[in-house]
Amino acid sequence: MEKILAFVGSLLYGMRFTMLFFYVGLVAIIIGILGKFALETYKLMSTLLFGQLEKIDLIIKVLELVDMTMVAQLVWVVALAGVSLFVTTGHFDKTDMKKPDWLDHVNTYNLKLKLAFAIISISGVHALKTYLSGDMSLESVQVVTMVAVIHFTFVLSAIGISFAERLTREQHK
Repeated sequence: MEKILAFVGSLLYGMRFTMLFFYVGLVAIIIGILGKFALETYKLMSTLLFGQLEKIDLIIKVLELVDMTMVAQLVWVVALAGVSLFVTTGHFDKTDMKKPDWLDHVNTYNLKLKLAFAIISISGVHALKTYLSGDMSLESVQVVTMVAVIHFTFVLSAIGISFAERLTREQHK
């Protein structure tokens, strides 16, 4: 029985490199977001320089660009931390590439908390964009209310994760 468990453990440990396919996919998503960001920036600059744009429309377009940036950062953090936590850290040792300082302190809890706060930030930007782009019809007010409730749920989730981690840490002391 112990040989079987050792074999399964070795197999699972060896399969950690299959996670690289997921992280390569995330890099492809970042490149796609970059392309969309560049296109939207070009359109916005063209409109700013050569067209007409209302102030509120400008704010909404800029918020959309900020939203894309934050989503790309979230995907980057997940990919980099995931490779470092679950696959290997050796790629920083063999090159002149400097490892980000926060990566030394990341563990699965810290990664979850970083993700939760990034999602809250993205949700906050989206909620503001929804609020600014809506008219005051009943349907629009309902949409804004629903977005605010979802955003508040994300905030409560992050607080819950943080509270659970604090309880776990206190129990181990």
